Amino acid sequence: MLALLRCAWALAVVCAVCVAPLVAAARDYYEVLGVKRTASDREIKTSYRKIARAIHPDKHPDKAAEFMELSEAYQVLSDPDLRSVYDHHGADAAQQRQAQNNNGQRPGDPMDLFRQFFGGGAGASDETPKGPRQTYNAELALSDIYVGRVFTLEHIRPVVCPACYGSGAHSPQDIHTCSACQGQGVQLMRQQLMPGFATNVQVACPTCGGKGKVIKKACRRCRGDKTVMERTEIDVDVEAGAREGAEYVFEGMGQQAPDIDPGDIVVTISSKTEPGDYRRAGHNLYYTMPISLPEALFGFTKEMRHYDGHTFTVRRSQPTQPHTVDRIPGEGLPIPEAERDDAQGRTAGDLFVTYEVIVPQLTGKRRDAVMRAFGVEHEAAHADL
Repeated sequence: MLALLRCAWALAVVCAVCVAPLVAAARDYYEVLGVKRTASDREIKTSYRKIARAIHPDKHPDKAAEFMELSEAYQVLSDPDLRSVYDHHGADAAQQRQAQNNNGQRPGDPMDLFRQFFGGGAGASDETPKGPRQTYNAELALSDIYVGRVFTLEHIRPVVCPACYGSGAHSPQDIHTCSACQGQGVQLMRQQLMPGFATNVQVACPTCGGKGKVIKKACRRCRGDKTVMERTEIDVDVEAGAREGAEYVFEGMGQQAPDIDPGDIVVTISSKTEPGDYRRAGHNLYYTMPISLPEALFGFTKEMRHYDGHTFTVRRSQPTQPHTVDRIPGEGLPIPEAERDDAQGRTAGDLFVTYEVIVPQLTGKRRDAVMRAFGVEHEAAHADL
């Protein structure tokens, strides 16, 4: 079956090569790859990889012509020299330069190009390395977490140099094959194991750093570093009731470098509590309420104002012992919709109020009056002391 698919694909390619020039002029290479003319090498490579996997002839024999066109566009735009020729003189000039570079031979098999990326057939995996994750901790006031908040994170990161597309060279003509390693990127070095025993080992070429290429004149903007620093602003939209340690991931907003996918930015949310304020535990809130001795004895009614401005009533009609705790349903932190299934449909946590009885300092007549009210003799009180 696979052999039949290969034959069908080969026939479709022949038809595409013969017929396509008669049907329409070649499309713009940047359009074929779905990138802007200012796209970096990484963006071009990423786009090729994505489209090639989607239209591979093994899965879609009817898209053989598109696959050929995609491969042709990538082979030109991925080469700094050919890309420069294409940008200034068009596709015909780029193909002529490509033929000169290949000693008059046609470009390689598109399937070989595909295998360079995926290491096999259409189902091969994408092993492009990815840049490191960068993490930031955002400590927000509990009031901001209660109502939700959008804040801007300023992030400075390296990005692929837009002037040289990450090559590090002033122009494509300034990139040369390393003469020390003949473009292999490695050299043989003789290593002594012990007296009378030695071996040859491969090491990265010290001249080109293992790249196989050397740059004669560096890019003026990045000075050969291939990246430049860029200040980026990221809007972080923290939902109301976000849990402690909630992570907001911004894919591809991290560090850039040639030949790797950019890393991610991860913003972790934590809450800070001011003295005398609410405290959180999950979606529940805790509050210590000071009450006077008369309030502890005879009860009270208090209006409390929450972070979003709404008020609720705390009422006790019975004597209140120190450290008594009341639970007020639904007055905790909002529960985000994604977590409500685990919360059995509740939309908010609860508020737990602990009462702290403030005992006044009593002296003189006021102390005597309280003692008489409680039936305490003056002498007995002194004896207890």
